[in-house]
Amino acid sequence: MTRKTKRGENLKTLVSQNIKYFRESSGFSQQELAERAGISIPYLGAIERAEKWPSPSTFAGIAKGLGVEPCDLMKPENATTHEVRKTAEKLIKDITVLVNQSLKQMNTISLEASKTDK
Repeated sequence: MTRKTKRGENLKTLVSQNIKYFRESSGFSQQELAERAGISIPYLGAIERAEKWPSPSTFAGIAKGLGVEPCDLMKPENATTHEVRKTAEKLIKDITVLVNQSLKQMNTISLEASKTDK
């Protein structure tokens, strides 16, 4: 893969992540955004998976459907924020599970200790 091709793939991935980020942030399903943008649901799905690259008019229609400027779909900070948020949410879930497990163990130990003291 040439350097130019790699940059193109990176841009396609960035745009696809941003479209999905803005769609989810707006509370739209793929069906709703596809209707707003005037494209099919499978085509939107392929764009969000970075399998297809939208034409300029489709790109503009997606941005309009999302209520953002087309340039917003190319900003790296939007995709990064989305990925950071997803990672943080997963970490919070994992930490919650660990804390709950620890509390259960501490409770069990405390109950056993109080039975021994009697």
